[in-house]
Amino acid sequence: MLAMNMFSKSIVALFLVVLGMLFIKQKIALWIPVSYCFLSFITFLLYGIDKRNAIKSRWRISEKTLQIFALLGGWPGALFAQQAFRHKTQKRPFIFVLWLAILTNTGIFGYFIYSTILSV
Repeated sequence: MLAMNMFSKSIVALFLVVLGMLFIKQKIALWIPVSYCFLSFITFLLYGIDKRNAIKSRWRISEKTLQIFALLGGWPGALFAQQAFRHKTQKRPFIFVLWLAILTNTGIFGYFIYSTILSV
């Protein structure tokens, strides 16, 4: 668990450094890192709400909704929320889909950056 915690934090930190460097070097517009931060914040909140509702046996946020927000760019917030709330850390199928969403999102982002840099 601790190793996964450090791995997740390292991935998020590396991604945020890359975003920052790309912005500083004027390879991406400001709206891109702002969007990742905003979606991460929303995703973090959704995980927190879902965890609270699970404890209180209330209406839950669907796993599909959590995964969609991660796919759209909220995955850094999802990884932090999993550790902060100890939520969705044991469900292997959920974790598998989350990492697929992360790989898909970063792959599309990488392709966008790669094709944009080459076209300049």
